Amino acid sequence: MTGSKEILTSLLALDRFRDEGLRILFVEDNESDYELMVRRLRSGGVECNTGRVDQVESLKQALQHEQWDVIISDHRLPGFSSEEALQLVRESGLGLPFIIVSGSIGEEVAVEAMRAGADDYLMKDNMARLVPAIERSLRAATERRNLEAAERAQRESERRFSAIAKNIPGVIFQMQTHDGDPRPKVPFVSEGALQFFGVPPFRFLEEPDFFFSQFERADAADLKVAIFEAAQGECNLSWEGRLKQHHNPQGLWVLLNAVGKKKEQHIAWDGLLLDISARHLAETALKESKAELRRVTTALENRSEQERAAIAREIHDDMGGSLTKLKTDIAWLVKNTQTVHSVERLQDMLCVVEDLLAASQRIAKDLRPGILDYGLIPALEWQLKDFEKRTGIETCFNCNRDALNLTDEKNTALFRVLQEGLTNIVKHAEATKVNVELFISSEEINLEIHDNGKGIENTDKLKQESFGLRGMQERIAAFNGWVDISGELGKGTTLMVALPKNIPTNLDDSAMIRVLLADDHALLRGSLKQLLEETGTIQVLAQAGDYAGILAGIGQHEIDLLILDISMPGKNGVDIVKTLKDKNQISRF
Repeated sequence: MTGSKEILTSLLALDRFRDEGLRILFVEDNESDYELMVRRLRSGGVECNTGRVDQVESLKQALQHEQWDVIISDHRLPGFSSEEALQLVRESGLGLPFIIVSGSIGEEVAVEAMRAGADDYLMKDNMARLVPAIERSLRAATERRNLEAAERAQRESERRFSAIAKNIPGVIFQMQTHDGDPRPKVPFVSEGALQFFGVPPFRFLEEPDFFFSQFERADAADLKVAIFEAAQGECNLSWEGRLKQHHNPQGLWVLLNAVGKKKEQHIAWDGLLLDISARHLAETALKESKAELRRVTTALENRSEQERAAIAREIHDDMGGSLTKLKTDIAWLVKNTQTVHSVERLQDMLCVVEDLLAASQRIAKDLRPGILDYGLIPALEWQLKDFEKRTGIETCFNCNRDALNLTDEKNTALFRVLQEGLTNIVKHAEATKVNVELFISSEEINLEIHDNGKGIENTDKLKQESFGLRGMQERIAAFNGWVDISGELGKGTTLMVALPKNIPTNLDDSAMIRVLLADDHALLRGSLKQLLEETGTIQVLAQAGDYAGILAGIGQHEIDLLILDISMPGKNGVDIVKTLKDKNQISRF
């Protein structure tokens, strides 16, 4: 008997009731049955505080004014039944466990009572199940309360999310991308879609492609490519593009941020769309302002160069010519004057004139070296020789061409960059050698100036007084080029300049570029096709996902250009290129 009691007590696991006791309310009209059940509980090791009611009103009062842990009810009582008692307990909202104990309840009635919400039922002649039934009912009640609390928290979370989604100045959305399916699906968009897109959210659920159809065609294709690329990495997506806005010809610029979670066969994205039209307009205005400032600066620089050239010519032709004539006359006087004192004065005058002539030549060269008229390469070589002669710093010049045909403006810009670079070397580098390389390709001109001096730090490049560097950048930026300066302390400094050459860009409208697009990802192929054909000069005649598809496309069409992924199933892009070149099947990749 003792072992049975220990088992029952362990089954209960009711430590929280040990101090105050389990509070049990009996709905029972028979005093003897009530006392029998109480004794049964206490003999089972259950500490309990009990009460008994046998009428509806007394049950209501007990539920309203006292605290209980369990309700145990007889099935039939004078004036009401266990069904009515169960209804009262449920209406109280207390969520208390309800157990029916009866001597005559039928199986059908018991089943109905369980369906109505009773936790258990047992017969009065089988009181051995009473303690386990209470323990099981308490556990079920705890689970119900936890579930109800979780549901309330879920509803509150959904309410808050809905409030945030309604008030946020954008659209919250969910998106799914599946392996092998080129069309992302958007199962949810917030109420903000009505303001953003002008349509209610349910339209996005009814039409899978409706979300992407709201973007400009080229932007939608670009977005799909961005999604594909983000899916290959850490699933962090940040993209800017335009929505279709029939009332706004410029469209609506949006920022799309999304984070994806990879699952077995798909990626679930949670994202936000924000209207950045105002910011984009401000950025565009700023870019246009900078471009206008650059045009004005370039115009002023060109005017300044023209004035320098004019002044240099005047100094060279007029002043230089006059000084040369004066020098010749003084030299004649020296030869034909007999007075020693006069000769000495004339020789002093001759020295002054020679100094003035040298100064005028130097000033004219500084304003604009006449050698620029012979081309950039001779001018750069002369500049380095003159620099070496004046400073004693060793120089070396290399160029992959003998001649270069550029506009005067570009010649002057590159010459001035070298001039400013050499000036900075003298001022700051403490160098003993300077290497200059001019490399000319079919599309670009690269000028590299490297010294073996003390190097440069990043902070030096950011100094507000670094007007020389800024001047070089502005000169080159006027021609859509760039300037970069790098270095390491103790290892010298390198100045890199890149200047695009003038390349004809007008294509014959009838000469479309015929392209075969090869990639094993259908989504990427489709998006690239849209982007390429948006140019109006490219026609994608065929697509392929592997080497066999490439051969089929070449066999069926005349292809001018093959665009392919480096990683292809079966045969990689490098091997495919080698094979096709060897067979002379296609020449441009």
